[in-house]
Amino acid sequence: MEASEDQPLPGKCRDWKALLGPGVVVVDVWATFPSAGWQMELRKAEEQGDDPEELILERVVTFPEGYQPPVVRGIDVHWEEQSDIEYRTVRVLPDDLTLEVLDRRNAPPLNADKA
Repeated sequence: MEASEDQPLPGKCRDWKALLGPGVVVVDVWATFPSAGWQMELRKAEEQGDDPEELILERVVTFPEGYQPPVVRGIDVHWEEQSDIEYRTVRVLPDDLTLEVLDRRNAPPLNADKA
């Protein structure tokens, strides 16, 4: 069952990251929910707007029917797409949150050995 679009989406999100790599754009976030069974994903919006440097994603939350134990659940959410578009921002709907995209195309790998 999907959460209603009439109500604000449940879940608390933090540690948003939007990265541009060689031929790929990546968005990661940490989300918490009030009980087990909740799921969250990011989907590319069908309507991308007028700014070609802005990627628009939709945050979609689903939850199970019936009783769920009241245990706070944390989820790592990852979205990526192969793309050569040089995005500068990512807007997340329905929260209307705008993230600055960090350009990692010419950066050394994160796990590179330090000399």
